Amino acid sequence: MPTAEYLSIASGTLGEYLVSLALAGDYETISKLLEKHWWVLNAYGLASVLTRLMLNALLGSKDRKDQLGSELKGKLSVNPEEMIDAFGYGILRNYLPALMVAFGVIKKPEDGAAVCMSLDDLTERGICMHAISVAMNDNAAVVQFSGRLIDTFRELLFEKPGLLKELGVNADKLLDEFMELVSGLDGKSLVQLPVPINSMARLALMLHALINGDEKLAKAHALIGVIGSKLLARLFLEAYRACCDLGSEEFRRAIAKLFFYHV
Repeated sequence: MPTAEYLSIASGTLGEYLVSLALAGDYETISKLLEKHWWVLNAYGLASVLTRLMLNALLGSKDRKDQLGSELKGKLSVNPEEMIDAFGYGILRNYLPALMVAFGVIKKPEDGAAVCMSLDDLTERGICMHAISVAMNDNAAVVQFSGRLIDTFRELLFEKPGLLKELGVNADKLLDEFMELVSGLDGKSLVQLPVPINSMARLALMLHALINGDEKLAKAHALIGVIGSKLLARLFLEAYRACCDLGSEEFRRAIAKLFFYHV
């Protein structure tokens, strides 16, 4: 147990250092550290996956990644199955099959439906099946799902008038912006929004969206993250306001702060 605890701390510390180097543009040191201490980074799955997602975002341009070499570029990639395994505890179980359909992990909707049917609660099964329809871009399901997301966001938003006032934001304006973002998303993106149970899983999905060029989805994740504890609300709001140019130092620093908070 002491060794496992040490390695989890070492993995997170190495991840923080690598992200700091990426912000500074020191790609040579990143390469050396990854070659020498790759096993340390992978000693703790959560830290490893979140660090690699973060590095992929910060090193997004071809020129930056080319400085790491082809072997390291391949190692830094995070496939959907790996991300789901790492953050499984932070994902709503009744949305997991839909997320796997959206990510292409489950190819056939009937396979996702079989997972839904394994849920004990009938209501949860219904939510699960509906979410799969959304991920498959069924028009009626997408429209209904969008409305439900907006209603839920509205309820959560107006439960925290004190926090929003302290942050200097207008609830009505945030709601309008959320509605605009949601209206521009397809089913595969929409179904990812209610999936995270905690802020670390939301950050991971936000980074995944950024890496894959889905800026509206990333921005929607950041906006939902504003409805949290005071510090997290400030950090997600900063990322939301700066989103989503990865060449912008302001935005790079904003997502880095979220990373450092969680690792």
